[in-house]
Amino acid sequence: MKWVIRLAVAAVLGVVVLFGAVALLKTKDRPAPDVLPGLALTQVPAPHRDMPLDVTVWYPAQQDGTEELVGQNALFYGHHVRRGATPRDGRHPVVVLSHGSGGNALQLGWIAGELARQGMIVVATDHPGTRSRDSDPFQTVRVWERPLDLSLLLDWIATGPEGLSPDMSRIGALGFSLGGHSVLALAGERVSKQRFIDYCDRNAGLVDCGWMQAAGVDFTTIEQEAYEASRLDRRVGHVLAVDPALPQAVAEGGTDDILARVRILNLGAVETVPEAMRADALADRIERAEYAAVPGAWHFSFLAECSAMGRIVIGLAGDDNICSDSGMRDRGVLHQELRADIAGFFARGFGL
Repeated sequence: MKWVIRLAVAAVLGVVVLFGAVALLKTKDRPAPDVLPGLALTQVPAPHRDMPLDVTVWYPAQQDGTEELVGQNALFYGHHVRRGATPRDGRHPVVVLSHGSGGNALQLGWIAGELARQGMIVVATDHPGTRSRDSDPFQTVRVWERPLDLSLLLDWIATGPEGLSPDMSRIGALGFSLGGHSVLALAGERVSKQRFIDYCDRNAGLVDCGWMQAAGVDFTTIEQEAYEASRLDRRVGHVLAVDPALPQAVAEGGTDDILARVRILNLGAVETVPEAMRADALADRIERAEYAAVPGAWHFSFLAECSAMGRIVIGLAGDDNICSDSGMRDRGVLHQELRADIAGFFARGFGL
């Protein structure tokens, strides 16, 4: 009987390997855009952390350097860049990019690369404690650390590293999910510890609250002063948040300090968006904010496109199938629309 089991396991593994090889080849077969962004990877010391920040920069580039496909594996499609390319002449506006809980910067390269192709420097970090392979529910509640990361990135990029010429008079911020809250915090959004606790009482076991509750996080021990303090960075003039986290935790008067131009996108029809990310009421509280709901989408539509292998393997894993777009519009088509929407928002604001 054992040999039968071994044979069955071997067959399953063979299918997995075959699908993985096909997925890899299919990813590489996708044609690269005519113009590719430059890419630089480095580290920056972070006094508020006990480790340096890993930093990824996409930038307008001359078409030299080494063409590479990055962020690609058997589960997700990657994007093409030119590693070490010479920066394009001129001063360029800056966009800081913040990924969602459990995500990473390269996973959002599909939109970062588009912004760079259109003349913007995009700088991002993998936020410690809330990134891929380093996602800790006890650190996730420390939401004040992420906007500090982003302000540090702005301090660093202002020095003109990697031969770049940033225009620090034109700065934007783009964030997804928990990153959406992070960039709104840069604009001046403030949250309330008690409102967050009340929200999780209403949503026990669901989405973000359930994950942290299952791990034993005691929300009453959150450092209230740090949690509720303003992380406003007046350098940021344009903010776009996609499915931002914590909209129900925003304090009374927690949007009063926002002067930046803000656009908020929810993925899906408004009534289908979970309370954890539904932000139409939040947008109403922000002066001059734009709001739009993207039909035929759901929260994970913003992640990189998945291979056939990704849809199978992640579906079998038993957790949320972040690759399943069943009943939704094609993720590639949605990404095309989102590229136009997001890049258009920043290009108009920056006068590009």
